[in-house]
Amino acid sequence: MLKALFVSSEKPNKFGVSKVVDSLKKKLGKRIKVRLSNSIIHFIRYKPNLIHIHGCWNIKLLLFFIISKLMLIKVIMSPHGMINPISFNQKRLKKLFGWHLYQKLMFLNSDLIIVNSFLEKKNLLNKVRIKSKTYVIPHGIDIKLKKKINKIYLKDKLKFVFFSRIHPSKNLEKLVNIWADNSFLKNFELSIYGEITDHKYFSKFSKKIKNSPNIKYYGPLYRNIQGILSRYDVFILPSNSENFGLVILEAMSSGLYLLINKKLPWKILQTKGFGKQININPYSLSKEVKKLEIIKNKIRRKEFGGKLIKFLKKNYDWNNISKKYESFYLELIN
Repeated sequence: MLKALFVSSEKPNKFGVSKVVDSLKKKLGKRIKVRLSNSIIHFIRYKPNLIHIHGCWNIKLLLFFIISKLMLIKVIMSPHGMINPISFNQKRLKKLFGWHLYQKLMFLNSDLIIVNSFLEKKNLLNKVRIKSKTYVIPHGIDIKLKKKINKIYLKDKLKFVFFSRIHPSKNLEKLVNIWADNSFLKNFELSIYGEITDHKYFSKFSKKIKNSPNIKYYGPLYRNIQGILSRYDVFILPSNSENFGLVILEAMSSGLYLLINKKLPWKILQTKGFGKQININPYSLSKEVKKLEIIKNKIRRKEFGGKLIKFLKKNYDWNNISKKYESFYLELIN
């Protein structure tokens, strides 16, 4: 029987890597034996025949890796965006040292690598030649919405929402400055949800939020994400970098139209008509806001919601995504 152990570079929380790992564990746990633990003692007692390491830059993960190799246990690695250029350049000297000391060797000697986007695969292969054992499986999302996605919350004003952690890489400061300083946006509300992971960064523009009647910060959002987001019309994400962008799936599952930074790996949004990739500047925002007729029309909004659900079920339903992981796991140990 397949016994898998998940270990993560992050402490348990309600977002990021932990959220993905927990969702995957729950889905796989219905069919195979899966445990999530960062305890070395538990690992040795559990005796898994496969270990899936989620994340990078953690000496404890190196210990799991070494013990796994000594015990002839198969090792899968998933970096979860931690080797993309922006992430790599944070504490660059420390990460360069770690990369050459152990992280590169872990990738080279793992049995399989699963990344979450083709952009992440490209970033990884630029650093180490492991093409033959690197595969792309996107993140998933629970598709629970049926009637909810067709609910219309539209009023006279379009309501915009930002939902992500508040960190320099999310480029929220630029969005707030544009929203507060340009008259064409004064009739549109921007609501901000997200945990502040860099307080020094947030302090640069928190006063501007307080002084702008059309911008409100509501704090972190951990529960009823779909329900809260579905009260809005447009999801806006100005991030300069996203390995995948789980918040994009959450916005889509809430029936929102999306305006996201051109730098993000989501060209399919425009292809399918679910949103636009734009440059984050006053001209581009003004141009796109004026074009948002699709969500002002209730009939077209319902059609839009139906297409979104079909697209998500086909490509990002956790039930289907977890089966892809299971297939790789079984192939590796057999």
